Amino acid sequence: MDLIKSFYDKAKNINFNVTGLLLENNDVLTLGSDSKLIGRIFELVSFGVLNAICKENNWKLEETESQTVYPDFTIIMENNKKIAIDIKTTYRRYNAKGHVCKFGFTLGAFASFLRNNTKNIAYPYDQYIKHYVIGFVYDRVSGSKAGQVLHIGDTIHPPYKGVEYFMQEKYKIAGDKPGSGNTENIGSILTNNIDDFIQGNGLFAKLGNDVFENYWRGYPRYRAATKQYTTLTQYLDLIKNS
Repeated sequence: MDLIKSFYDKAKNINFNVTGLLLENNDVLTLGSDSKLIGRIFELVSFGVLNAICKENNWKLEETESQTVYPDFTIIMENNKKIAIDIKTTYRRYNAKGHVCKFGFTLGAFASFLRNNTKNIAYPYDQYIKHYVIGFVYDRVSGSKAGQVLHIGDTIHPPYKGVEYFMQEKYKIAGDKPGSGNTENIGSILTNNIDDFIQGNGLFAKLGNDVFENYWRGYPRYRAATKQYTTLTQYLDLIKNS
């Protein structure tokens, strides 16, 4: 079964524009533009899509409760095979000319479960047969305020717009640099076109998942005194000459 195709088939019928929280008296509490809250909304909507897929296939879907434990969701298939799914979100930034700046995502730690099979992960890493990322990109709506109480019959605008999304295997969208300078997270490719994520135009896409995992298992820790490589080119040269 093509999980990515199934996701797109169901997601195309979903309205991702959540306007607020409905209270018991039919009042609506506005959300505001807090990126963590918006990210949680996309997680909840994604859960609904994934849950529908799992029900059709008699799979089990589990949500990981702790934000520090990978992944966000685990699909448990027949024969106890497991699929990891992480949800990532970011908002668009624009340059002075109004063009979309390059954006990317962090794709999980490289110094925990990749090196220690059971560290900070819902199930042992070697039990997962696939790792997917569902990513969302959106525009923030300026002037959005959180905590306003409006009625359900009022005109209420979402605090974001222009939602685009993708689902892709993690290794196919990964880059060769950490997601930020002082953390030990895998960084994705950087692009201003979401099609690069949809199509999986990452540095490891043609090299395969094994190369991706080996690269990041050996990537130097942030405070490492010596660093054998910090780019994919250096890594490939090292492997070639070893």
